[in-house]
Amino acid sequence: MPINRDTLLRIIICIHFIFVSMALMADWLPKSYLLNQLTILALGFWAIVHRESAIHIELLMLIEMFSIILDSICIGMYFQIGKNSYSSSKNIAYFDISAFFAIFHLILKPIILVLLNKVRQDRLSDSAFGIWTPTPGYTPIDGQ
Repeated sequence: MPINRDTLLRIIICIHFIFVSMALMADWLPKSYLLNQLTILALGFWAIVHRESAIHIELLMLIEMFSIILDSICIGMYFQIGKNSYSSSKNIAYFDISAFFAIFHLILKPIILVLLNKVRQDRLSDSAFGIWTPTPGYTPIDGQ
């Protein structure tokens, strides 16, 4: 059973919300990570509301691409700091779960981009991944 584009977009935004909620369970990531993820959620809701426009999906894809780089920097810079601060307390499990979801969400983002591209193509009525096909009235230059 194929999933329509609106349902796929809703599933993507719900997955994003769950993973971000779990990643922010422990307070080791910077505020820029939270701002970046809230921007993605806001753009996702905006794209859900405007069902026929592809520009919202394209903007969401652009911010999602930048977030891969920004999340890598945030996790790389703050992982050891968070691990050290939580290892001294008895709450190391909170950090472990939070770090797992942050890293796994980062790994899922390229897959999410491919799915968002599918939603964008459905909204634009494009062919698969930019493959050009001639229209029915196409005539070659040499007349054959």
